[in-house]
Amino acid sequence: MRHHWQVMWLLYNPFSRERKVQMKPDSSPQQLNEHILHLEQEVARLQSELAVLRSQKLVEALLNSDAPPTRENKTVTRTERGLVIKGTRLTLYAIMDEIANGKSLKDIRDIYELTDAEMLDVLDYIHLNKEAVEEEYREVLQSAEENRKYWEGRNRELTKQNYQQLETVRAKLQEWREQYRTDDKS
Repeated sequence: MRHHWQVMWLLYNPFSRERKVQMKPDSSPQQLNEHILHLEQEVARLQSELAVLRSQKLVEALLNSDAPPTRENKTVTRTERGLVIKGTRLTLYAIMDEIANGKSLKDIRDIYELTDAEMLDVLDYIHLNKEAVEEEYREVLQSAEENRKYWEGRNRELTKQNYQQLETVRAKLQEWREQYRTDDKS
């Protein structure tokens, strides 16, 4: 869902190719909301149409070739964090976690605000590189588990040290109280 300022920017941006209808600056909120709804419906329709056309293109390529088609994936890229969706910090492993936890693809797409094309690219990449992605995913899970164990141990040590320091401070305070009481009695 687009925010009001995004729609207004599209409508009044002189360089926008998406602008079809000029809205008057003094349009009522009701007219603006109706126009926003219309634009959102148009975007959803175009995304669905694009997904169907991509699927048809893929099917045609598969039928015309004995080998799987080589397809450039413009969504998935590799960074120091691993496989991520280009332009985000969202890893494919997070999406794989959601799938493993039983979330629907539509919910995953909505949670992470992905377009249909991005979601198709992610699923396509996972499917075409299944063994390598799953092996890397296992390594990531193992690394995360080792990291969690390290920090739990480290935090346990620090907590133990803090309690020891707290007991030392309490003993010193008790000593001062007793000293203060004896000084007051004298």
